[in-house]
This record gives sequence, structure tokens and C-alpha cells, in this order.
Amino acid sequence: MALMLAGRVVEVRGDKAVVDVGGQLREAKLNFIKDVKPGDYVTMYYGIVLEKVSEEEARETLEHCSYHRGAKVEMTFSLVENLRF
Repeated sequence: MALMLAGRVVEVRGDKAVVDVGGQLREAKLNFIKDVKPGDYVTMYYGIVLEKVSEEEARETLEHCSYHRGAKVEMTFSLVENLRF
């Protein structure tokens, strides 16, 4: 499953940006957008920055993302008694 991530740019290194995504630093390529600077909020997909967005849009993107550091996974199962083979 592919994910759209969003975060705040911490640093720009040539054609790459270091982006803070929910407390985790990720490197993303700046192939499609060049006017990114530290402090900007961006969306990224498969490690490529797609666009600059507002802080609110960045937060909403993370909230709707299926992968997030705070997400919980629940597993349930049931036991069947008296199985005969």
C-alpha cells in the first residue's frame, strides 16, 4: 500500500529535503518542486516531494494516513473447542 505523507522541511540538501514526519526524519527528492525551504510544509509520495501545503493540510494528511506512529493494530481470534480430525 502506498502512502501519502506530509511534514515540515527541516533542511534542504541540493536536490533533496529532510522532512520531519511526525517526529521521524525522512529524506525526499525535490524532482517536481524547487522552491522548498526549511519551515515549509510539504506532501510526499514514495520519497518524492509533490507540493507545498499549509500546516493544517499537512496535519490532515497524516491523520488520514493508514500508517502513523500512533496507530494501533488489533488482532482478534477465537478458540474452537472439541475439534475432531
